[in-house]
Amino acid sequence: MRSVKVTSPLRGARAIVWATLMCGAAFAEPAAGGPAEEPLLAQQPQEYPPPPPGYQPPPSYPQPAPNYPPPNEPQPPPGYSPPAPSYQPPPPGYPQYPPPPPPGYQPQPNYPQYAPPPNYPQAPPNYAPPAPNSQAMPGGGEPPLAAVWTPRELRFVFMGFTAKYSCDGLRDRIRAVLLKLGARPDLEVRQGPCSAPLGTPTAFPGVTIKMNVLEPAGSESYVNGGAPPQVVPAHWKRVDLTASNDAVKLAGDCEIIEQIKQSILPKFTTRNVDYKSTCIPNQLTVGGTQLRADVLIADAPRPPASAAR
Repeated sequence: MRSVKVTSPLRGARAIVWATLMCGAAFAEPAAGGPAEEPLLAQQPQEYPPPPPGYQPPPSYPQPAPNYPPPNEPQPPPGYSPPAPSYQPPPPGYPQYPPPPPPGYQPQPNYPQYAPPPNYPQAPPNYAPPAPNSQAMPGGGEPPLAAVWTPRELRFVFMGFTAKYSCDGLRDRIRAVLLKLGARPDLEVRQGPCSAPLGTPTAFPGVTIKMNVLEPAGSESYVNGGAPPQVVPAHWKRVDLTASNDAVKLAGDCEIIEQIKQSILPKFTTRNVDYKSTCIPNQLTVGGTQLRADVLIADAPRPPASAAR
């Protein structure tokens, strides 16, 4: 008869517990003779290097204000108020006001003052200036002025492109202009040197002028330590160097009138100079030239008493 072996429940429970312990030991300990497994990264301890000597932890960084501007942008000056919402900047080319002077600015105390040039004609004592735009004529109500004759010399060379002059033609033209401006009749106007025959237009003709002009008595320009010159009565006369009935000829004289105003007119005593010019080389501009001035002119000599009877 076959025997049947029966296992008790207590013995089976012990077998289960023993199997469980053996499985846990297999997972917890490495096999004998094999390398140890490293723990996971999250399970490794974090080690930091020690701080250097004298290290101080930084203070808590202050937070900027809510409307704090960036440090690289220009700051508005004290007292600045933003423009109105409807403000529009001025258009390009609009004149801007000059900036104010810097703090502590002082004007230059030794700023040069204007001084008249040497030999500039001075007004006589107690001289009353004329009214604006006045045109004094002989017998126009102004008292006669005391004047003296003063020598003048200059060299005049005509440089023109529209009109051409010969040497003798320029001499006669300049002589007539000087007499009209009040020069004494004993003036000398000499031509030359001239590269062309008489009566032939030439380039850059010139004349040498020696004359006497009137200056108010009492001016310092004629006082040279010698005997005072003879005083003559004089008056202001309105002289028009562009008064001509030939408009085409006057348009061609634009260049010579311009040079007379620059070189010859300053040698005379004048006031209320009225000059305009629109000279264009090699082109005639009708009505574009005008030269008028009040010039000091000597009074006509009185006839002798025997001739008046």
